[in-house]
Amino acid sequence: MQHDLTLAMLSWRQPRTLKHSLESYQRQGLLDMAKEKLIFFNECTGEDRRIAEKYGFTVLQAKRNIGIAKPFQELIKAASGRYFLFLENDFMLVEDEATCEQELQAAMAAVDTDIACVRLRHQHHYGDPNYWLLKVWEGRKSAEQANLNATYLFNEPDREYDEIERVEHLNRTFFVADSGIANFTNNPCLYRTEFLREHFLQREFTEFDNLETNIEPWWQQAGLRIAQGRGLFKHHPLEVSGSGFAQHKRIKHSIKHWSHYLIRIGYKRRVINLFLLQFLPMLIKANINLGNKVMLNLSLGRYESE
Repeated sequence: MQHDLTLAMLSWRQPRTLKHSLESYQRQGLLDMAKEKLIFFNECTGEDRRIAEKYGFTVLQAKRNIGIAKPFQELIKAASGRYFLFLENDFMLVEDEATCEQELQAAMAAVDTDIACVRLRHQHHYGDPNYWLLKVWEGRKSAEQANLNATYLFNEPDREYDEIERVEHLNRTFFVADSGIANFTNNPCLYRTEFLREHFLQREFTEFDNLETNIEPWWQQAGLRIAQGRGLFKHHPLEVSGSGFAQHKRIKHSIKHWSHYLIRIGYKRRVINLFLLQFLPMLIKANINLGNKVMLNLSLGRYESE
């Protein structure tokens, strides 16, 4: 079903990653759900344009890299849909078409209420890496600190923190928190386009401004209601420019998701298990050379979603 939705993407020098993401959108029907598809390329190349046009995108471009903030504004200006789904090129869709349709409909219903933003990075299959979990591991945040990113740690974060509320929209569950504990992110998010025009277009950005850093002080004080549901997208860069993690080999065989659920259910509060949740599926691979040489390949490959 097509919706009054603008699918807005940002890409820079990652044609293989972009193609991989767009293939997942086409395969799971997302491209047919949006009435408008826009993509902004930093340092646009002929290959970029060919990929975008193959998948039905209107191309916006800059001859050089002008960062994220200014292209984000240009995408908002060009959008004609009532709803605005923002994606960077390295977020693949990991749910099937029916689930994607249900999650999108519920997210659109949510932002038609008092919810300003619905985060759509997947609650379980979030990919490389979860920075909040890494901060917890490094001791820069407390595992006991209320934060909407607790949706990546706990199946029912509203039971862990009074500051997080459970709400239902179209029979889908969302966890909602004040923007003071739900940081602004350029991860996949859905907004009403009108909200973005009101709050983002009047801002002055330079080419070097970090979008998240620039917006965060206002966001923290704005008293917005931010939601996270099951989510749809996994961070999955294929090229080195997108993520240092992408330099490492991937474990292609099926590990399923038993380890994920076992850890989430059995050891919810332990930081050590949050770390293992992120990296245990990236199993050490032992390669034995017939010439009596054993090599340990400490590969940080990622398990693949089904």
